[in-house]
Amino acid sequence: MGGLFSSLSNSLGALQAVESALAVSQNNVSNANTPGYADQVAVLNSQSFNLSGGLTGGVEYGGTRSTQNEYVDQAVQTQFSAQGYFNAQSSPLSSIQSLFDVSGQTGLTGDINALFQSFSAWSATPNTTTAQAVLTQAQTVAQDFQAASASLSQTTTSVNQQISANVNQINTLASAIQTDNVAIQNGGGVSNPGVQANLEASLESLSQVANVTTSFAANGTATVLLGGQTPLVMGSQQFAIQASFSGSGNPAGASILDSNGQDITSQVTQGSLGGLLSVSNTILPSIQGNGTQQGSLNQLAQQIADRVNSVLTSAQTSGGQAGTPLFTYDATDPSDVAQTLALDPTTTASNLAPVAPGPPAVSNGAALQLSNLGNSTAPADQIGGQTILQFLSGMATQAGQNAANATAGSDLHTQLLTQSQALQTQVSGVSLDAEAAQVLQLQQEYQAAGKMVTVIDTLANTLITM
Repeated sequence: MGGLFSSLSNSLGALQAVESALAVSQNNVSNANTPGYADQVAVLNSQSFNLSGGLTGGVEYGGTRSTQNEYVDQAVQTQFSAQGYFNAQSSPLSSIQSLFDVSGQTGLTGDINALFQSFSAWSATPNTTTAQAVLTQAQTVAQDFQAASASLSQTTTSVNQQISANVNQINTLASAIQTDNVAIQNGGGVSNPGVQANLEASLESLSQVANVTTSFAANGTATVLLGGQTPLVMGSQQFAIQASFSGSGNPAGASILDSNGQDITSQVTQGSLGGLLSVSNTILPSIQGNGTQQGSLNQLAQQIADRVNSVLTSAQTSGGQAGTPLFTYDATDPSDVAQTLALDPTTTASNLAPVAPGPPAVSNGAALQLSNLGNSTAPADQIGGQTILQFLSGMATQAGQNAANATAGSDLHTQLLTQSQALQTQVSGVSLDAEAAQVLQLQQEYQAAGKMVTVIDTLANTLITM
């Protein structure tokens, strides 16, 4: 009878082990679509069999084994960071691109070309009608520069607002990771796939915002470093970061500070925050200017205004009066030229001076010089070795290239992310087909163990009857 009871105990143990394994499969199926969830494998251990030594064999439930792979997860996070970088740039760079028509037909580019065409018409027929057309087109160009400057300021404000939102998101996700770490430290998350799924989902979300590196301690807690240097989470400790701006809408850009107030901006090179910082600190100032650089838009506005004014104030009207300037702007800040560019209120069609003084005087000499100003290779007429129109074309080309690079980068890393996620799913994702086969096998094992219990019960009853 002792052998029967031992066999009965083994069979009951097998039933319990299979029940636990079935619960694991059920949990896998329930969480197949849960972000960050890794397939859990039930571990069934065979017990030693040695009758002479009192070991009767059997099977026992040995817990679960996670299929999560740190290296595959890191590959996914890397692609999330790269995709986030380019996605964040797409909208502001598209907004900048819209200011410059590379074909030269519309907007600021088209109106500057039209201004030089109006000078050409004025030089062919210097009268008040063609002079008024020059004034009208000059007014349009000034308004275009003001509108472009205002649009860039709005883009700057929007980008800075997004930077603040990204920093808040980083701190929120770091707090969630800290909470999971505490659960793991307290023993409630070491073998809890739900906690592990939350942790992995938070790490993936965080990687979309900034480039982070993650390492895991022996107890399973995560240490997260921003840019591989600045701690965001270490065990049960969180270190908040913050964004700093020189002023609202300031094109000088943004700074990211660590929990001690130290500037760590250079460490943020990927993710949506990295993309936004690149736009705020590099691309926008190169066009709009700041305290350390004038910006290409202001360079262009000042060169056009200064050269046109220089030619006109050196010329004479048909009646022999001294010429007056066409444009005016605030010269106290080189980065405000485009924003303040306007038509000089003292200039009218009657005192716009087309005559180049002699001897001999040329009745349309000044107007003719202005008509050729856009393509003039004279050093005084150029900007950085380029003619005015070449410089303008370069601005339009660069704006278009920046926007195209953002789109291409987003498309590329979306594809690479899809490939990385496919590998992640292959390694640690839940396969419903595999789980169905596993459940079928476990059900058969359960039935077999149940039949064993029935057989042992029958034998025991027979022996008792005998």
